Amino acid sequence: MFICCDEFSDKIDGLIQHLSFEEQKEKFFKELVKSCSTGNELHELINLHLATVVKPSGISSKEFIYTNSIISLYGYLESFLQKLAEEFITSINEASIPVSALPKAIKERHLELSMQFLTKIGKDRNQDDSVKKNCEKQVIENLHSFLQETNEYSLNSKAFSAHTANFRYELIQSYFAQVGVSHIAYRTLGFDNVTNQLALRQQQETTENKSALKNWLEYELGELAQLRNEIAHGSFERSIESFDLIIERASFLRHFGVALASILYRSFEEIVFHGKARFVIGTADRAFPLQSSFGFVGKAINVDEEQFTIKIGDEIFAHNKSTGSKVISGVVSSLMLGGKRSDEVVVPSEQDFSIKVDFEISNSMTNRELSITRRTGVS
Repeated sequence: MFICCDEFSDKIDGLIQHLSFEEQKEKFFKELVKSCSTGNELHELINLHLATVVKPSGISSKEFIYTNSIISLYGYLESFLQKLAEEFITSINEASIPVSALPKAIKERHLELSMQFLTKIGKDRNQDDSVKKNCEKQVIENLHSFLQETNEYSLNSKAFSAHTANFRYELIQSYFAQVGVSHIAYRTLGFDNVTNQLALRQQQETTENKSALKNWLEYELGELAQLRNEIAHGSFERSIESFDLIIERASFLRHFGVALASILYRSFEEIVFHGKARFVIGTADRAFPLQSSFGFVGKAINVDEEQFTIKIGDEIFAHNKSTGSKVISGVVSSLMLGGKRSDEVVVPSEQDFSIKVDFEISNSMTNRELSITRRTGVS
């Protein structure tokens, strides 16, 4: 999963923790007063504090916490979406995928977005001329390497993270469509955590009606952006929400963000899978979930069959066209050949062998085709 996803979740959790603290603090003072006898010195001291400090500032304090929470939540979401798009493109750069294997949208949009990014750099008043010149030079070099389709090309990741409007449902859809991932916001409705949170926010029973869920999602994202604008521009005149409702909103955003990252990472795995030359191992005869291993029965070697070597550390793919998570990828963590540990296995093999991987597997994964990336220099 992408690093920015953990950062986003941590920020949301931190805000929820702060709101819970504020809520518990208020309850604590009230319970403390109730537990003290009337003549107790502490009783009078706390009552004085409540009367002179807490009550006079109660409404303004809650409004301050609420407006800051909304600004923070939108800010977390905006920053996360930008970092998610940038990290997605950076991951593609690091995967060394041929330009010809890139999603059509990336190839079509890279030039235009890079030119827009160059304009943005030129207008940036927070950077001195030397920094801006170096940035412009790097963008142009990356663009040239891409257009020449060199093996060491680099996409301008920051060009794909730029945006000019508030993130609402439709913008999130189009924002990630330009990196080749279509209908990403709508696809989050396939995650139970997202739909359950939406139903909770709407005070409705959970439904499988996609039209209703889409309307709820559009409303939730649109309202957050609208609230952010009203607060930022000093035109906020609504009633503030309780701490519980702010926490509900925050929890929804966390699940929504995790779902977005999950969809994007699956798309990245698909791009890598289809973009890299691979050796096909075939389907395993057995799957061992507790050991995260695939087992293969030895077979007679056909002299016309291509031979290749599996090594510890090789990138491995488990592919199934008929499932939602079509590709699962990871690394070969250990190998067994003929019941003994081995650093490598030549396939096809007359001896039984097993491959341990660094991702979770299930008994049903014997229907997945396994393959490894062809190492550089290996035909």
